[in-house]
Amino acid sequence: MIAFFSTHLIEGKYGKMKWKRSWLTLFLIVSVIAGCSDTDAPKESQGQSEGPINENFNETGLPIVNEPITLRIAGSYDARTGSNWNELETIKAINEGTNINIEWQLSPGSDWAEKRNLLLAASKDLPDVMLKVTTSDVVTYGSQGVFIPLEDLIDKYAPNLVHFLEQYPEVRNAITAPDGHIYSLPLANMAEYKRSDGNILWINTTWLEKVGMEMPTTTDEFREALRAFKAQGMEIPLTGIYNGGQYGFGFLYGSFGTLDQKFLVKDDKVEFVRATPEYKEVIKYLHSLYAEGLIDQEAFSLESQQMFSKLSAGEEATIGAFFGWSPDQITGVGYNWDYESPIAPLKGPDGQQASGYMNAQIDVGIFTITKANKHPEATMRWVDRAFEPEMSFMLRQGPNRVKKLPDNTYEIVPEPEGFSAGEWRVKETPYNSFVYGFTNEQQEQLDVTNLKEGRLDPDSPEWYELRKPYLEKWIYPQVLFTNEQYNGINRYQTDIGNYTDQTAGKWITTGGIEEEWEQYIKTLNQMGLEDYIGIYQQAYDTYMKNASK
Repeated sequence: MIAFFSTHLIEGKYGKMKWKRSWLTLFLIVSVIAGCSDTDAPKESQGQSEGPINENFNETGLPIVNEPITLRIAGSYDARTGSNWNELETIKAINEGTNINIEWQLSPGSDWAEKRNLLLAASKDLPDVMLKVTTSDVVTYGSQGVFIPLEDLIDKYAPNLVHFLEQYPEVRNAITAPDGHIYSLPLANMAEYKRSDGNILWINTTWLEKVGMEMPTTTDEFREALRAFKAQGMEIPLTGIYNGGQYGFGFLYGSFGTLDQKFLVKDDKVEFVRATPEYKEVIKYLHSLYAEGLIDQEAFSLESQQMFSKLSAGEEATIGAFFGWSPDQITGVGYNWDYESPIAPLKGPDGQQASGYMNAQIDVGIFTITKANKHPEATMRWVDRAFEPEMSFMLRQGPNRVKKLPDNTYEIVPEPEGFSAGEWRVKETPYNSFVYGFTNEQQEQLDVTNLKEGRLDPDSPEWYELRKPYLEKWIYPQVLFTNEQYNGINRYQTDIGNYTDQTAGKWITTGGIEEEWEQYIKTLNQMGLEDYIGIYQQAYDTYMKNASK
């Protein structure tokens, strides 16, 4: 019988986290069977808990190690934040009192993929930790032993993360590989408002008044508004970027009973959106707009910055409607809030009004510990400080950007002169380049009413509540596939993706979908569509089975 104790960080004043010791008694019956081993773990990575713990390491309290150690951490950085992370307020607080020094080996975001691939391919001179790796890398290099399993280390040395995973089982499911191991720690923003799609339709209400029309509520009324804009001399009635994510045409898909996603799940059955009757109706509607000159003729070649430039080009608005998260970021400041959103999806010909209940913002491969790391226990204790609630809050929101009020809420500190809103937010935090666990309760602590006085802002809870009735749980979940499944996906996704992109572009601009649809489906099947869908169905079924345990 062995008694263990654990320590927990409790929320304290930012930068001065407090420790609370709670005793847990765990009665273990240990059976030793000669020759038994953990056959599930990769051979090279079974050493995470073997042998005695280094005498320099403290399982609880501070410092984490008695004599200083240095960890090499490679990853990418946001140019607005810079690469000198040890000088950021958030990182200083995480490092404080630990006796752990961090040697950051950070690359610009544009260079990191190549650098990361070189490090992994050579598997030599690995850093102790790698940040921001792909989900396929997590599974591939985890199974090969380049990244070590973390679940035992989490249970023993990461009480803050354990509490967060208990609060949000969805996160644990997302970071658990098909072999049952956890090879990476996440960035997880569980704010409920993030479940609403960031692709939103914004319509210029000044122009609606000019043409004597109300905010449209149906796809037919929207077409009539665009026609009126064009008749009154509006240069571009509607702009967007085909396949442009939040700047694309996805908002309109819900009016026809589908979503602008690769795969959806309806009644536990996976479907490839671009082979569905609903998708066919979306393309027909987009073609009807394009044929009348109501859609930006450059929609298939635009980059986001070019779209922003169009929206901000003149002293008065020259574009009737567009898609994006919020107009305050991408239009001229003199007229940005002339654009207001219809909030609800437009009602389609059959009365459909759908929007996607999105997966939570979980970046699975943010933090991996490599086989080169000689201090995995100390590393886990160090990174767990990032999951302390108040620290996660600051990593997400920026310690300089928020001010705590007496009622335990936080108000936004406006950016000072010389900073954009984005630059101010990431001035003292790695933001989305490092781990944190942000809860919905923390989002509710944030008072955003002073962001856009008199305007309903997409960051506000009210905005989400207005959209909530239309959210459909069709989104394919965040799944880690097996190596075999990743290979299968790679075999099909490029050719099928290119073919469907090309045909959609042709159909939107020149028409012909009715006459060519049957042959289109036949070609997709010849390209292996059924097998492609089957991979996603198999992974979904495994995910749901594991999630129910």
